[in-house]
Amino acid sequence: MVSSRLLFLALRLGLFQACLGALAVLTLGIFNRLLIDDFQVPAVLTALALGCQQLVAFTRVWFGKRSDQCRWGGLRRTPFILGGAIAFCLLFWLAGSTVLWVASAAQAGDNAAVLWRSLLLAFVFLLYGTAISASSTPFAALLVDITNERERPALVSVVWSMLTVGIVVGAIVASRFLGSACASSDLSLVVAAVRQLTVAAPLVIFGLILLAVVGVEPPLAATLTASKTQELGFGQSIKLLRADPQVTYFFCVLCLFTFSLFLQEAVLEPYGGAVFNMTLCETTRLNALWGMGTLVGIASTGFLLVPRLGPQRTALVGGVISAIFLVAIAASGALGSVLVFKFALVLFGYGAGVGTNACLTLMLGLTSPQLAGTFIGLWGLAQAYSRGFATVAGGGLLSLFGGFFGSQNSYGAYASVFLLQAVGLLLAGILLLRVDTALFQQRVQRALGDLLALDLDA
Repeated sequence: MVSSRLLFLALRLGLFQACLGALAVLTLGIFNRLLIDDFQVPAVLTALALGCQQLVAFTRVWFGKRSDQCRWGGLRRTPFILGGAIAFCLLFWLAGSTVLWVASAAQAGDNAAVLWRSLLLAFVFLLYGTAISASSTPFAALLVDITNERERPALVSVVWSMLTVGIVVGAIVASRFLGSACASSDLSLVVAAVRQLTVAAPLVIFGLILLAVVGVEPPLAATLTASKTQELGFGQSIKLLRADPQVTYFFCVLCLFTFSLFLQEAVLEPYGGAVFNMTLCETTRLNALWGMGTLVGIASTGFLLVPRLGPQRTALVGGVISAIFLVAIAASGALGSVLVFKFALVLFGYGAGVGTNACLTLMLGLTSPQLAGTFIGLWGLAQAYSRGFATVAGGGLLSLFGGFFGSQNSYGAYASVFLLQAVGLLLAGILLLRVDTALFQQRVQRALGDLLALDLDA
């Protein structure tokens, strides 16, 4: 039974994730739509600019390590979480201003200005992504610091569910804030509304982040003394990561799971249009169906499945459910049934949520209290690049299979991507059964002791 204290703490910390979800809507939803649809900025420039925030995922390991070593005011994680939040809120405002600057060049028909201003926007998003890494990696490490293995699945369920809640609430609030400007053909009204939003949103978001994290982290002296473990250099930390083969194993399997989970991201909406003749509005709502299933899966798994099955077997259950309903999604096209398609999509989302929760629980279990930030950074790195590669690979595979079936918009091309994705998720679920968190902890602590002994001898 989850205590009321833990539930309140999870909801409070979940505000941080909800803010990240809302920012994702504002950047990838409003900015993306504004540049491509309203101001006719080339899609390749827009994708490059907005996608740059994913290119700096490698900084997660560095920021995680730095938070392990931090002792500012007796705290390790909070200074990085708040410092990163200040940075990404300011950079969000700067990005919004730069987006409107690019848009003004597009309105004027100045292609040269559109190009170099878009490149400047890409640089802003590189900094924005770095600030997100600086804040989100120590935040995940904080969850390890303040919970034990028994409490962690429930905390993960609530905190990561709030990410999806933030996406939904962010979309609703943003549309209400923009009001009549959304439907207006007068782009000056749209620009004015977006300018106001880019000022108001960072203030609200930073206020919620303060509410979420201030006072949560206990002073360092109460949880972890300032010992020699905090003085391990980056090179020694990498040696420690390599001390247990399960680190490399889990890294590879996590990459496979994340890659397989998001392989449909670039092909789902085109599939609805090409095979079922769905309108643009109808295909846009497909993400809501998938997201609803994912939210239920993530929210319930930590309470119902992980405590009974353990994270390894729960991951397999998630992989099996996802694979079954990906096959059903492919079959729905052969049947020509939109109802089967939507039903299968919701249940695929549920399976994805189950698998995601299990992987997150394993991820937080495969850490060392002394170096939680470093490990979380490594897992975050695996997820970020795997998701980015999956999005690109999904479109590439669709084109590849399209060569065999005559067209990339043929049913066979889409079905092949879904079936390949099902195999990947099923395989990842099976491979995750071999992860042993207890053995990992023993090996890492032994390797940590060996490194410290060598350091003392020197």
